[in-house]
Amino acid sequence: MNWKWKKDSVLRNYNENTPCKDIFRAVCDEIAEYYIPKGWKYAKSRPKLTYNDKSIKIEITFWSSGSNMQGDYVNLEIIPWIYSLDLKKDLKLNGIESNGCILGYPTIFFEKLETIPKGTKRVIDLRGEIHEFEEEYEETSVLRHHNNINVYGIKETDLLKIIDFIDNKIVIWKDLLNGDYEKLKSKISPFLKSDFRELKNGDFAKFIQYKFPDNFTDFEKFEN
Repeated sequence: MNWKWKKDSVLRNYNENTPCKDIFRAVCDEIAEYYIPKGWKYAKSRPKLTYNDKSIKIEITFWSSGSNMQGDYVNLEIIPWIYSLDLKKDLKLNGIESNGCILGYPTIFFEKLETIPKGTKRVIDLRGEIHEFEEEYEETSVLRHHNNINVYGIKETDLLKIIDFIDNKIVIWKDLLNGDYEKLKSKISPFLKSDFRELKNGDFAKFIQYKFPDNFTDFEKFEN
């Protein structure tokens, strides 16, 4: 897929004097240009993409940083939240108040990684580059899919990498949650143990019980 900046985009012509907020919003607008035709809604004032098929809702908010430096650094942070609207309705019928949030940041961006030495944190950034750090973790080594990127100097090819990240780390959950239990189970199995425990004790477990009642006993017994 090729991508070209919108004709009126500040990304076509900016310099070190261009306000950081203008660059940030222009990048958010470009991301929205890709997703709006796919049925997503875009709120420009506080940049956010929303998908809602009446069963699953996904919100992706875009944040920047107070540490931005004009002419050098403009942060884009991607924060997702995933809701089961069916679960929310079912819980309400049973007198339980819930917004139906079952997955989100940071859980879906972290995985156990047992192929590298314990205490190593491997980070894959939004451009696909790999970085490793030595850190102490109580469970195992960690893989993080970084959800921040400096968009000062961004190219069209970088935007496509951001879209690829959103598709493969966030949008993919739409089909997984509406699909096969075993595929969903396989997807959550690499989660960090601490995050997995939270899933088993929260609304995600209620979602499994509601959506896959025949598999709930298996989920209760499942340890990653």
